[in-house]
Amino acid sequence: MEAARFATHWLPYCKKNKIVERCPDAYFKSNNSWFPETDRIKMMYENMRVRVENVVQEGTISRDYMTNEGESEAFSRWTDEFTPQNHPPVVQVLLECGKDEDVMGHTMPNLVYVSRGKGINLPQNFKAGALNALLRVSATMTNAPVILTLDSDMYSNDPQTPLRALCYLLDPSMDPKLAYVQFPQIFYGINKNDIYGGEARHTFQIHPTGMDGLKGPIYLGTGGFFRRKVFFGDPSETFELKQDHLGSKSIKSRVILASAHHVADCNFESQSQSQWGTKACISGKFTHQLP
Repeated sequence: MEAARFATHWLPYCKKNKIVERCPDAYFKSNNSWFPETDRIKMMYENMRVRVENVVQEGTISRDYMTNEGESEAFSRWTDEFTPQNHPPVVQVLLECGKDEDVMGHTMPNLVYVSRGKGINLPQNFKAGALNALLRVSATMTNAPVILTLDSDMYSNDPQTPLRALCYLLDPSMDPKLAYVQFPQIFYGINKNDIYGGEARHTFQIHPTGMDGLKGPIYLGTGGFFRRKVFFGDPSETFELKQDHLGSKSIKSRVILASAHHVADCNFESQSQSQWGTKACISGKFTHQLP
């Protein structure tokens, strides 16, 4: 919620001043040019960071941090019985495209918080299980044809990255063959000679799988733009997602949120007949780092 509010100021600032490095933490730590409103934006960011850190330390959220009933409702789902390994799903719309605007009056993109349900005696499948849940939730809410996967500790150093990916994904000559476009990772804070191999240069630069024309490249776990249909076959509306897709309604409607919570539940894969994680999507026998 704090990030959603800050974004309504941060995005206009970046667009106005043509900021390329859109990660605020990295931007304010660098020696980028200062603009008249930079100090104000930096103060907003620091205040947000302090509030978030205070909540983490205290383990509770004050009513002072909430600005509307929707935010209060979201946090009311957390109870004393919640644990990282055992809790129901939580899906909360923080920003809705077409309704929420930034400080300049421009519409904001959708921003939805998803915490998939977990059960003590049920397999979680690590990252692959999390991506499966996100695929199902996004299908019920927007069913967008392109999906970006990005680790939470990474960011794009070029705001034009989605357009560069779309140049390939929208090329009619490549449509039947192209499943995804991924961008290489760049690592910071590594010593000069990288004596511990933190950059994984052999995988990313020296000998990436598929670059010799044999088989295909592997998904590196982050920084990938996927066609949604590659996870489901062709056409993409297979299994029960077609009947559950309610994209014509507001993503904040109770019907859509109920459907999103249903597919994010920890029992969904085991109780449904969809074969999620075996014949559909990315769990099964794959590792959690390279689903």
